[in-house]
Amino acid sequence: MASQKPLLSRAVKMAAAYALALVATAFFAFPVFWMASSSVKSELDISQYPPVWSFTPTFENYAKLASELDAFDAFVNSAVIVGLATTLAMVCGTMAAYALARFDVKGKEIIAFEVLSIRMLPPIVSVIPMFIIARALGIFDTYWLLAAAYGLAGLPFVVWVMRVFIQDIPQSIEEAAMIDGCSRFQTFWRVTLPLLLPGLAATMVIVFMFAWNEFLLASMLTSQNAKTLPVIAANAIKPKAIAWGLASAAGVVMSLPVVVLVLMMQRYLVRGLTLGAVKG
Repeated sequence: MASQKPLLSRAVKMAAAYALALVATAFFAFPVFWMASSSVKSELDISQYPPVWSFTPTFENYAKLASELDAFDAFVNSAVIVGLATTLAMVCGTMAAYALARFDVKGKEIIAFEVLSIRMLPPIVSVIPMFIIARALGIFDTYWLLAAAYGLAGLPFVVWVMRVFIQDIPQSIEEAAMIDGCSRFQTFWRVTLPLLLPGLAATMVIVFMFAWNEFLLASMLTSQNAKTLPVIAANAIKPKAIAWGLASAAGVVMSLPVVVLVLMMQRYLVRGLTLGAVKG
């Protein structure tokens, strides 16, 4: 009897943990379900109260999204801009992080803090200067402007996060590679970079999500040619009402690339988010 009590207590605890996890999953998944179901409802079904759970799916909202709001062009714009910005931030940020982590640079802690201080700057403060500069250079409403803005906005985050990941890699591994004849760049490319893949994946996903969902800079620094999906989605808010079906369809389209990216990177993502959390 005494041996059965610990087993029973353990079973109860496991059941409670699973029940709590199920409740938490349902709580966080419900808004996603509501958005996805609303995107295939008619405006009449959406406006019903109490909510309609049984309805005939329709893709009218997605058709309107493509025809009325030019969502396909905005999707291409977002993909190109965010791809360029993420690549810029990751390449430059990782190189800067490696220099701050490995080289004996005078005042590197001050440099690192100055880089981080850029992240503390509210985006609204930089919009007007960027607008004036873009007009003067003739790059207003172009891919390059937003890609540069998003890349520079994500750069401080990449530098600080990747610096920690690089510092967690023993320097003796790099020294051994250089003794074997590798140059500094070869050592980084062949030894350090493969070990950084989990951290790179986690950092890249966060930078991508920031740039993909950014609205303020995209709305102020574009007019027609480089409009992104968040700007297009905001058009679902009408002067006197909100087109909930259209907004839900836009939300689904905006969420899909992030979901796909996370699923592709999940092999490295969990390792990257927990790397360095436990030290022996």
